[in-house]
Amino acid sequence: MSISLIIPAAGVGKRFSGNIKKQFTEIDGKPLIYWTIKRLITSYSFDELIIGLNQDDIKFMDNVTADLNLDIPHIYAAGGKERANTVLNCLLKSNCSFAAVHDSVRPFVSSHVIKNTIDKAYQTNAAICGIPVRDTVKKINVNIIENTVSRDNLFLAHTPQVFKKDIILNSIQTALESNITVTDEASACEYAGIPVEAVLSNYENIKVTYIEDINLIQLFKAKYFFEG
Repeated sequence: MSISLIIPAAGVGKRFSGNIKKQFTEIDGKPLIYWTIKRLITSYSFDELIIGLNQDDIKFMDNVTADLNLDIPHIYAAGGKERANTVLNCLLKSNCSFAAVHDSVRPFVSSHVIKNTIDKAYQTNAAICGIPVRDTVKKINVNIIENTVSRDNLFLAHTPQVFKKDIILNSIQTALESNITVTDEASACEYAGIPVEAVLSNYENIKVTYIEDINLIQLFKAKYFFEG
C-alpha cells in the first residue's frame, strides 16, 4: 500500500494574533511548518508529500522544502476557501491509495501515534488519533451553566487522520456538494456514514491555535528533537 502525506497550510490563523500566519511563525530559526513536516517524514516512510498552499506562499514554501532535503516527491495543491476545499485539492493530486492528513501546526505528534494511526487505517480504511477528555465538561447558555455533560465517551480529535484515498475524497466531495460544514476529515466520513476508528494520541500533540500556545513549544521541543 502507498500513502500520501497531506499538509493543509492555506489557513490564515483567524484566532492567532501574531503578525504572520501561524504555520510560518519561526521556532529556533525555522517556521513551524518545517518542524511539523520534519517530525512526520522522519517518523514514517511516506510515498509523497502534498502541501495545500496559497499562491503567494509558494516561494516561501520552496525555501522550506529545500531546507528539509526531502527524498520523496513533493508537490503543491491550491488552497481553498475552507480546509475541506484545500484537502480535496490535495487529494485530487494524490497518486497513492491512502492519505494521511496532518495539521501544519502540530509538530509534536509521536512516532508511535503516527504508525499506530496508519496501521489502523490500513486495517479498517479510516482512523484518527485523539485523546479522552479529562476535564469536567459544562454546557452553558449566555455564561450560565445548564448542565454537566458526561465525558465518558468524549474524545478530542487530533491529527494525523488517515483514510483510504477514495473514501475520504468521495466523503469530502459529498459534504461540500451538500453544504455540510466539516471541521476535520473524519467529520466528512461521519456524514457519509463511514465508520472511523479512534487511536490514542499523545497529549503533547497540540495544535498551535493561539499566540500563547507558542510558549508550550519551549516545554516540548527538547523531547521532540528540535535540533539544527
